[in-house]
Amino acid sequence: MGPIAEEVAGSFEGKSVRFVEFDFTTDESKKKALADAQALGVAGTYAKHAPQTGFALVYNTKTQKVVGKLNASKDAAAWTAKLNKDLGGA
Repeated sequence: MGPIAEEVAGSFEGKSVRFVEFDFTTDESKKKALADAQALGVAGTYAKHAPQTGFALVYNTKTQKVVGKLNASKDAAAWTAKLNKDLGGA
């Protein structure tokens, strides 16, 4: 994850939020990303969006739905506000 995503992830520490990065750089990293998505139970969403880059999805594991999308940004406060909104205040 980039520095903004890492900063935002830190602000959600201790809450029911998990930040996962899928790396599409090499064939090996793509295989690992798919295996990680399968292990997390998000393989369908992964398949729909891979190998797109430059954004983060907000995924509700209870409903199995994407509830938000964060585009590449240099504004951690905007990401945090959007995540709080998408997650209902996490």
